[in-house]
Amino acid sequence: MKTDLRFFIGALIAFVLFSGVVSAQDKEESVTERILKILIEKKIINQDQYKELMAQLKKEKEKKESKVRCGYKRGFYIETADKQNKIKLTGRFHGDFKAYLSDHPDNDSFFVRRARLAMKGTFYKHYDFMVESEFGKGKAQLNDGYMNIHYFPQFQIKFGQFKTPFSMEELHSDNWIDFIERSLANKLVPSRDIGIMFHGRVFDGILYYQTGIFNGYKKNQASDKDNGKDVAFRLVVAPFKGSSIEFLKELRLGGAITYGNEELKASDWWNKGKLTTAAGTTYLKVKPDALQDGRRFRKGAELYWAYNSICLKSEYMHVSLDDLKLNNTNKDVYLKGGYISLVYNITGEKFVYKNGKPGRVIPNKNFKLDFSGLGAVQVGIRYEFTKADKDLFRYGFVDPSLYTDKAQAVTLGLNWYPNDMVRFMFNYYHVKFDDDIKVSDQKIDNEDVFLSRFEIVF
Repeated sequence: MKTDLRFFIGALIAFVLFSGVVSAQDKEESVTERILKILIEKKIINQDQYKELMAQLKKEKEKKESKVRCGYKRGFYIETADKQNKIKLTGRFHGDFKAYLSDHPDNDSFFVRRARLAMKGTFYKHYDFMVESEFGKGKAQLNDGYMNIHYFPQFQIKFGQFKTPFSMEELHSDNWIDFIERSLANKLVPSRDIGIMFHGRVFDGILYYQTGIFNGYKKNQASDKDNGKDVAFRLVVAPFKGSSIEFLKELRLGGAITYGNEELKASDWWNKGKLTTAAGTTYLKVKPDALQDGRRFRKGAELYWAYNSICLKSEYMHVSLDDLKLNNTNKDVYLKGGYISLVYNITGEKFVYKNGKPGRVIPNKNFKLDFSGLGAVQVGIRYEFTKADKDLFRYGFVDPSLYTDKAQAVTLGLNWYPNDMVRFMFNYYHVKFDDDIKVSDQKIDNEDVFLSRFEIVF
């Protein structure tokens, strides 16, 4: 892993040096400056006239460059007249309600799922940054904090804290995911981590790649918990993007891996050793003192297909955890899961896929009280599952009297976008556990929940 780290650091230094060379080349003479040089060379103007005109040109240039513009376009922004420098303020609020429709010991509840403010921008055209803070669930923390250098769309470099390139569903913004919560299988994938990543799109967007090296630990940590690092790689192909087959133009096939050697207790894992439902019920929990002292290898496959107002998504992922240790027991174990979903825009909006992930829904006509516009109306269904290695239970890593090795769920969803900033979401969620689980001294083998959300994004 240290060799990989040296490679990425060396590549970063080379890229920054190259960026400096490109910046120098960008400082070319303007057409007016070139004309003035020709005029003095032809002796049409004298030296004093040349100096006077150049001074006037410089003042006009400085005056033009000093002008800034501000406004609103999916976020409040300020930018320079040449559009090479820009700062934008964005945010989101997700207010949720959940109600249990079956016998369940937990209470129905209103809560703030997400409340975020973000500052992002661009400097000198090629340097992007983003800083986003989360204030939901009664706590404040940094979500994203990174810089991205993009002289070329084919080769960009990003470093800081951001999402590890694994899983289309995880990379899809929670502002635009099709259902209120991501699938059961999402608990198997990493989320935000600290590291460095190369990424880009090539062959006119037919191929999109992401590859990087990360701590493999958690977000908002002053240092890595162990000496190992995770290498991540994701590749998405649009095989029919440039073809005349309309039915297949929006087909995307992808695969991803993460690989690293870990020395972490379950309480320090990416998911704290827990698998939970959309309503937050824990149905599997590895004992906190269980230590993984070996290889962690994730594999994922993904499919995205859209045609007009229909969209099909599916993913499968497998996580191998080698050398899991507890009470003189040492075993190699696994976790696996996946989902398949189908979504239909009743009002006819088309789906968007950009930069390796699904995009936002924009209503064809915003909602109006006279019903001349309805906004966007969307319905969907999703099947999802997770399955854990029975050795986790057989050898005492998980308490079989409290938890189960398998869960399956079906989610039905209805979404209404009055405009591109506001969304109302309603989900019916049913999950079935293979074995009874214990929640607050009560045993249950299924969960039926009504979930709803009011969302505003700016």
